[in-house]
Amino acid sequence: MEIKFGHIGNSLGTRVLGKKFRLDIENALKNDEFVTFNFEGVRMISHSFSDECFAKLIEVVELKDLKKNSTFVNTNDIIKKTVSFTLKERMTKLYTA
Repeated sequence: MEIKFGHIGNSLGTRVLGKKFRLDIENALKNDEFVTFNFEGVRMISHSFSDECFAKLIEVVELKDLKKNSTFVNTNDIIKKTVSFTLKERMTKLYTA
């Protein structure tokens, strides 16, 4: 499964949109599909979009399995840093609660 975020817009920023993608991603991963997150044409994503779309995945999929069964392509430094930050933040919440 490939998700082409650039077809949505060059700036992705709402939890509602993030949740829609996350549910699709969860289903694909449960069906043992490899997921490619393609950010061609996307300049930035918000913290809330990243948390909802990617970071909340680790509540249902172990991080090692997420890394093994997905990849990010065409990401810039802003997108990489945002995703990394929200994953670390979510993991801190999960493991210190």
